[in-house]
Amino acid sequence: MRVLFLIITFFFLLARLYAQVDTSAFQNNLYNILEDATTDKEGVEYYDLVEYLLQNKISINTASINDLMKIPNLDRQTATLIIRHRNLTGGIFSKDQFKNIEGVSTDVIDKILPFIQFGDTEGLTFFDTISKKMEQINISFRSRGIKDLQEEKAFKDGKYYGSSWKIYNRLIISKDKNIRLGVLTEKDPGEKSLNDLTTFHLYARDIGIVKSIVLGDYLFEFGQGLALWSRYTISKGIETVRILPRNARGLIPYLSTDENLFLRGGAVQLSYSDLNFYTFYSVKNLDGSINPITNQITSLRLDGLHRDSSEAANKKIITEKLLGVSIDYSFGGIGGIGLLYSTSIFRNDFEKQSPLDPSGSKFNYFSGGYDFNYGKLNFSGETAYNKKSFATINSAEISVDKNFSLLFSYRNYPANYWGLHANGFGEKYITQNETGFYSGLKLRTSYGTFYFYFDQFKYPFTSDKLPMASKGSEFLFYYTSKIFHNFEFRIRYTNQTKDVTDVVNDEYGFVKNRIEKVRGELLYKVSKNVQLRSRLEYLDVSLLSNKNNEIGFLVYQDVKYLPVPALNISARIIFFKTDSYNSRVYEFENDLAGVLTNPALYLEGMRWYFLIHYTMPIGISLSLKYSELYKPYERTMGSGDTEINSNVDNRLSFQLDFQF
Repeated sequence: MRVLFLIITFFFLLARLYAQVDTSAFQNNLYNILEDATTDKEGVEYYDLVEYLLQNKISINTASINDLMKIPNLDRQTATLIIRHRNLTGGIFSKDQFKNIEGVSTDVIDKILPFIQFGDTEGLTFFDTISKKMEQINISFRSRGIKDLQEEKAFKDGKYYGSSWKIYNRLIISKDKNIRLGVLTEKDPGEKSLNDLTTFHLYARDIGIVKSIVLGDYLFEFGQGLALWSRYTISKGIETVRILPRNARGLIPYLSTDENLFLRGGAVQLSYSDLNFYTFYSVKNLDGSINPITNQITSLRLDGLHRDSSEAANKKIITEKLLGVSIDYSFGGIGGIGLLYSTSIFRNDFEKQSPLDPSGSKFNYFSGGYDFNYGKLNFSGETAYNKKSFATINSAEISVDKNFSLLFSYRNYPANYWGLHANGFGEKYITQNETGFYSGLKLRTSYGTFYFYFDQFKYPFTSDKLPMASKGSEFLFYYTSKIFHNFEFRIRYTNQTKDVTDVVNDEYGFVKNRIEKVRGELLYKVSKNVQLRSRLEYLDVSLLSNKNNEIGFLVYQDVKYLPVPALNISARIIFFKTDSYNSRVYEFENDLAGVLTNPALYLEGMRWYFLIHYTMPIGISLSLKYSELYKPYERTMGSGDTEINSNVDNRLSFQLDFQF
């Protein structure tokens, strides 16, 4: 009885400590940010970075311009207007005050709000928090399991070491946001060990002139990403103007599931007034393959899979040491400049198999970045040098007023510029062998908001078979309007034309490939608790040389239902039909917190899912998702090791979140 009494008392106290948490707003804000951040890939790392910012909100009354610019897509001009309004009014203490900032549109305010914390104008120092009681300690635990219910060929044949479960566990212990300890483990389907991946860090900030310090795993972002950046970031999408300049977040503690491109070691940021100095060191083992005869690196494997003997043989056999220093200075609302030096040293030389492959074992980078305002103009950019060539991106934004803005950007990434940790803005996901000119427009009217971009790009070197330049272009038109208070209409059109290599009339050469997409959406609130979304999408893929067209279409109906604040239910049914994989269509799905699902749908079929999220008043959240893909005219799905002997592919996912 005593044990029972203690358990009841424990949960009663927890219920007193935790107010009812409505996580629906959190998830909606996150997915609105991420829906166009990922196209053909699941950018889980970017999800985790945004989630970290949402959970560690910025105090609006103590934040500097650089602090505010850590918020995704917030430019220096807007940050300056917010600081100016705060100083003139003596502080911002409510959402209503925040929405009345002169010169900042309401849609920008709505995107910033999830990252802002209102409160006292005086913040606590690190030493103040140390002296406070243990009630300031927060513990967050997340455990997740995902299983494909249909058995793939590799599991049936016993090829893989482990089970088909994908298992994820994460523990974060933090104190008043100034100290944070994080540990994450994960196993992919087919892997044997539950901690095949382990990431960890100890992070602290605001210790005198030490702005931040991290031991363990971390990321470092500088400038516009030409030398050092995180793996995932938002590229081209419906945010046609505010994608540039990027807001480098500097030193970031890492706790995500990308297995190769984070840094492991130690880093520190020293701050004095508007001057920041960073130094960092990393020693990391990477997956890849080494030529046993020449002892040279022939490839890097970035998928992080270790399911069988061949994949396990490539595990962590390549060693990289990376060290560097960076300094930046902020001139307040006027702008800021930064300099970076980093060197990356591998234990083995790279084997150069084509002009685009790296060679040698040591790579040095010198980089400088800038971001300045002049009235309604903003100029930003970065230029990096790797002792072989210069890579550069430079942008100019014209903000006529809060309703109309233009962006122009030029980039040039030479073929002999290579950086494992680079992630510059562009058509491709590598900062190499690309030049381009981008222009974007955003116009907000009483009839709705119009977005437009046009991007011209060229690849100076195509391939060994065709060592000449190929080119392409892409433009987007996007319009959204709230026709009624609870009714929003969206239409989006994209057109991309680029040179692709193919054999035509027994000759290897270029052919023009064009992809056109039209998407229409309706979002409407039936009531306070029910929200619906309907989408219709049409895709046309054509090779202009032989007039070979493929088409695809998708239609879905989505419903979100909140019967009570603690319970969030969402479901979607999707119908699709395409001529082949080349005309595949995508639909970004609601999922468990920390999971991104953006499946490629092709041929003919139906997909549906439901997701349930329940938050208890004691800090525990439970999530469950079931999804099913059905192709009536197929006998099998997938190919090779991933083949399943069924025309149904279904998955079960569940997750436990605990906040104490």
